[in-house]
Amino acid sequence: MSYLLQFARRPDSIVRRPRHARVDEHTRLNRPGLYGGAFVHVFVEETSKQCRRDPRTELTIADCDNEITLEFSLETAQLRENSLFKIDTLLAALHRFRDALAAEAELRT
Repeated sequence: MSYLLQFARRPDSIVRRPRHARVDEHTRLNRPGLYGGAFVHVFVEETSKQCRRDPRTELTIADCDNEITLEFSLETAQLRENSLFKIDTLLAALHRFRDALAAEAELRT
């Protein structure tokens, strides 16, 4: 059962899709009861029924004190390719970080 908990979604991380958003999700990064306002917010505008060419995209990551927002442009083929490269690179780095963190956590048990 504990293996499945990693895939469970808390109510604050439920995907909310406004009429014109493919994804609009604000997720807290700390467990309930732990201090900190860390969060991740993802937003990708839905433009299939609009004339707008480059959708609004936003990836914001915040801890208790700092916040960064990464830009992902889809305006040109080169920028689309770079945006996908950027998110793939970030995901790969996060996976490596998680694996290293898990290995260090295992040493403390």
